[in-house]
Amino acid sequence: MNRTLIYVGVAVVSVSLAIWKGLPTPEINPQAFANVGEPFFPEFENPNDATGIRVVIFNPDTAEQKSFEVKNQGGEWKIPSHYNYPADGKDQLTKTAASLVAVRRGVVAGESELDFERLGVVDPASEDSSKIRGRGERLTLTKDNNVLLDLIIGNKVENQSGYYYVRKPDEKLTFIAQLDLELSTKFNEWIEPDLLQVNTTDLRAITIKDYFVDEASRRIVMRDVLELNRPDSSTPWKLEKLEEETEDLKTAEVNSMITTLDELKIVGVRPKPPGVSADLKLSGEVQTRDLSLLDLQTKGYYVVPTQNGMELFANEGDLEVVTSQGVQYVLRFGEVFTGSEFDIEVGSALKEGAEDADGPKEEATDANANSSDLKQSRYLFVTVAFNESGLGPAPVKPTPPAETKPEETKPEETKPEETKPEETKPEETKPEETKPEETKPEAETKPEAVQENAESNADPTVEPTTEKPEAEPKEDPQQVYEAALKKYEEDLARYEQQVEAGQKLVAELNARFADWYYVIDAASFDKLHKTREDLVEKKEPPAEPKPTTPEGNTPSTSAEEKPGSPASQPELKAPSTEKPAATPEKPAEKPEPKAGTPEPASETKPVEKPAPATEPTPEPASTEPPKGS
Repeated sequence: MNRTLIYVGVAVVSVSLAIWKGLPTPEINPQAFANVGEPFFPEFENPNDATGIRVVIFNPDTAEQKSFEVKNQGGEWKIPSHYNYPADGKDQLTKTAASLVAVRRGVVAGESELDFERLGVVDPASEDSSKIRGRGERLTLTKDNNVLLDLIIGNKVENQSGYYYVRKPDEKLTFIAQLDLELSTKFNEWIEPDLLQVNTTDLRAITIKDYFVDEASRRIVMRDVLELNRPDSSTPWKLEKLEEETEDLKTAEVNSMITTLDELKIVGVRPKPPGVSADLKLSGEVQTRDLSLLDLQTKGYYVVPTQNGMELFANEGDLEVVTSQGVQYVLRFGEVFTGSEFDIEVGSALKEGAEDADGPKEEATDANANSSDLKQSRYLFVTVAFNESGLGPAPVKPTPPAETKPEETKPEETKPEETKPEETKPEETKPEETKPEETKPEAETKPEAVQENAESNADPTVEPTTEKPEAEPKEDPQQVYEAALKKYEEDLARYEQQVEAGQKLVAELNARFADWYYVIDAASFDKLHKTREDLVEKKEPPAEPKPTTPEGNTPSTSAEEKPGSPASQPELKAPSTEKPAATPEKPAEKPEPKAGTPEPASETKPVEKPAPATEPTPEPASTEPPKGS
């Protein structure tokens, strides 16, 4: 019995050894180990040779494959995976290519397809639906239509920073390779994400047109229009039709709006339907029942007849923005939608079309996706036009000096000849001042001094009139005009340069926006879509003026005292009593000026008597008699 068991055991071992020797060994290519340390693609040496990059990734949660591609086509960088949208990809592509030139084969980590899923190097572009897990990222660099590099990058190697499992798509061997890869497949990181390219200091006017489209009548129903403007960046914003006595503008809300405009980012793009122009007008070939336009209706855009033809309007209103460069943006907001990053970037006609048609179904299709990956976004059309008002007022050409001005000066010379009797009054007083120096009679000099004071008080406007013609000849009107004309020409040249620069910028922006409409973050729309209630608050009733009113009564008493001040005028009458004493002397001197009509001068004298200016006259009278003695 024991011998039998021994024979059986020996037989089993013998058979096992025979089977083991007959089995093929695992596919181990000795030459593969010889390639360790060598580049994956030794022919790829110059990173500047790369003119295209394609990245394919796979989302196992949604079983969706995403392809991202950037390519140089005819000297222009575009993104074929995103409707050939223009890309700023040269710098990023050069960096990515430079980091892949030196990629070398490291230690062999896997030798067969059985290792692919474990190492994460399953081809993401594979059509085998049974292989959901373990898919990596496939990165391809091209030069025109030639492949420079093609690798599948898998999981990170544990406890080895910067090392990944890597293999070539046509090989079964997986290697460990060191990668310092700077690569992003986010759409907004390969484009110019700044949608409007404006600064907060450039904004001059903001108009909110709150309306909706009546789908039945195909007409616009306007709710409200709010206009904000400022002449320059240092002036506070003002709201038109604001009742300043009872209302205040919420500056914080306005600042939030202009900051959002400055930071408005593109998160996705869609091509405009054929027949829709840059200004959202429809060509005659487009029918309102076209499928592309019906798709836009699900996104909140409707065709409305206008005086200039059929035009596309938004159900969420417009926002007009004017900058200091003369650029007028019109933003037309569409509907909100929820989707993954890929849905937001490029969308899907089936998904987006079904979204509004049957909302619950869309939510059901997204149920498999991680809720944290879903975001709300909103559609946006942008048009651009040149608005010269943003530049400020244009320079105004100065008017040349009229030819009649020298003619006017001539009659001015003749006018004094005609009005000589009026002007001779002050002129005759001047020789009267010289006459007493020749005749030196004391009696004559006294009335002349009084007459000089009387005439200076009676006609105070005569002296300034004589000073004005002295100042006028200093400024030649022709010289003033020429200086103003030179400044105008300089200002006009600058203004015309601003107009030209603004028109050029508008043309560039129109070329950028002409073929596209955009997707923005839904939160940005909420910060821009404001009503009057959002921007205006009521003023609090002033409480301070009430206590100030009794204080205002106290100065009124002082005002009552002021009318009492004329009582001081009778005090001036006291010196006037001294003047009658001098009057008997004056009639003796009056016979000479009678021919010069002294009587009206005597009538003006009593009016001048209360003036304090007559007080110094008796003092020289007292000093002169001793001189005569």
